[in-house]
Amino acid sequence: MKKLILSVLLSCITIMIAAQSRKTDIYDLFKKLVCDSTGFENVGDWAVGEPKQFPVTWKTDNLVMSDDTSINFYRLATADITLNNKSFMREGKPLKWNIMLKGPRSGYSSFSILGSPSHEIQPKYNIDSLFGTRPFTGKLLKSCDTNPLMGYYYYEVKIPKKDIAYLKISWLTINGSTALRLDSYDSWSKYAVKLDCR
Repeated sequence: MKKLILSVLLSCITIMIAAQSRKTDIYDLFKKLVCDSTGFENVGDWAVGEPKQFPVTWKTDNLVMSDDTSINFYRLATADITLNNKSFMREGKPLKWNIMLKGPRSGYSSFSILGSPSHEIQPKYNIDSLFGTRPFTGKLLKSCDTNPLMGYYYYEVKIPKKDIAYLKISWLTINGSTALRLDSYDSWSKYAVKLDCR
């Protein structure tokens, strides 16, 4: 009887641990989502039918068609993300991050990572404050950081063995809570980036 109770208890603990989402740093997720360099322009693998290819929890296991021609098809997911190995909270719970992959049916060409607003996140996050000392080069192409409530930094980013990516890091602050958003594009999809400055 003791062996049966112990076996059931161990099974429950294993299921609880497996059900918890795994943490991933923003740099590691970004690096995983940017296409590998092959010498040719690539699109990313949608990972349909391969739920563990990315450290995210998919909302569905299929592509969704969009009416927006700058999106075409998309997949939605959530992730437990850290910024430069630091976790953030909102109302006593880990901050929720939403991920959207976008592109043609053959593969995604851009993606967005959007965090819920938090008092712990400060505005004006730049690429160095997100990626820290990890291996990358970033060239600032445009900035919009004079408004204390909203703005962005737009970079050309190169990570070793990855294609060049165009990254817009933007923020919006309301009532002391800041939401952070990363939008990444390849050289073809960057036409869709919005660089208006208010």
